[in-house]
Amino acid sequence: MLTTLKNHTLQTLASANCFATVGMSLFNIILLTYAKGFVQPKLFVSIVSIATVSPYALNVVMGNLADRTTAKAPWLIGSKFAQALVYFGLSLIINQQTVVTFAIVVTLNIIATLLGNYGSSLFNVIIQNRISATDRQQVFGFNQSVGTIMAPVGQSIGVFIIAATHNYALAGVINGCSFLAAAISLLIGYRTIVTIVPATAQPSLATIWQLAKGALQRATQLPATSFLGIIMLLNILAMSIDTVLNLYFITAAPKFGLHYATAILITNLIFMTGSVLGGISSHTWLDHFSFRQLTLLTTITIGAVYLVLLGLPNFLLIMLTLFGSAFCTGKLDPKMIALLTTNVAPNLTGTVLGLVSTTVTIAAPVGSIGLVLGYTLIGAQAAFIIAVCLALAISLWLCLTRALA
Repeated sequence: MLTTLKNHTLQTLASANCFATVGMSLFNIILLTYAKGFVQPKLFVSIVSIATVSPYALNVVMGNLADRTTAKAPWLIGSKFAQALVYFGLSLIINQQTVVTFAIVVTLNIIATLLGNYGSSLFNVIIQNRISATDRQQVFGFNQSVGTIMAPVGQSIGVFIIAATHNYALAGVINGCSFLAAAISLLIGYRTIVTIVPATAQPSLATIWQLAKGALQRATQLPATSFLGIIMLLNILAMSIDTVLNLYFITAAPKFGLHYATAILITNLIFMTGSVLGGISSHTWLDHFSFRQLTLLTTITIGAVYLVLLGLPNFLLIMLTLFGSAFCTGKLDPKMIALLTTNVAPNLTGTVLGLVSTTVTIAAPVGSIGLVLGYTLIGAQAAFIIAVCLALAISLWLCLTRALA
């Protein structure tokens, strides 16, 4: 781990990721608070929630655009400067709480998110080209952990700004400064991230799918459609845990002798700790698992959280299973990206990773909302049963799918 941390490429990218994550998470919570101040808060908050997620459905497009970019590092730096300019511009109008201003602010935030997604695709290609295949999982895991740690920091800064000043423009300026700091970090370490992938003619969409299909199958040893389906369903379960526990502890926290806020704080800390440790640790027992085995274990641990909620509602058991699921998820995501970058050509990395991200992003919110609505409308026990059955279905799918040579 210490050897990996000394890698100058990782240091440059991680520092930029740190500032960018603070900025993005800061403004997401600011935007929700801003929307809540309108006459119809539920409508405006819903629009913000949709607008926050929707750009990720275009990840395959932004990934393909990144693949067409020859000089990766300059454009990555440029994307951060562009995000900074967007938020500086946004700060000039956001204090005018009109419907037109709201539409402009949301549109500018979508543009900034698309720029960030484009930068993330460039980021992945730079790691693919400058980090050896044996170290990639740990590098991706470390950067994932940086995001996990810094996101709450950004949210806290956003809450503090609004509570202390009620000035949305100030939040926009600070957000712009965070992306400016990310760009400067990349500029300082420019020599460590220079990556030039020779320009090649991009294949047709049909050809891209065939190439992506082959890369996915080589990386995961699973049929491409099965891999995408399994990851999509698993993400639905994983994304639902946070909201389900938020609802569960409304009535359960007093039974455990805890205040609601205390239960949520402990839950968030446990999840963050498990995710970070999973991302940064190496040479553990799980690191020797194949992708299929690690996916199966992750599914079992996530299912165990819902199973405990269903039949053994004990706070310590809930936290133990939550830690286990977060640790496994922290291992699985970097392993998946590392395997894909090893098995895909550099001129298609953004497109293939974008395809995976788009597939997951489109389906996961719908499934998660369905599970949460089930909790609210038909009861907690029924929702837990559905979640456990879904985990069993994913496990069976993994076990019955023929491994590819």
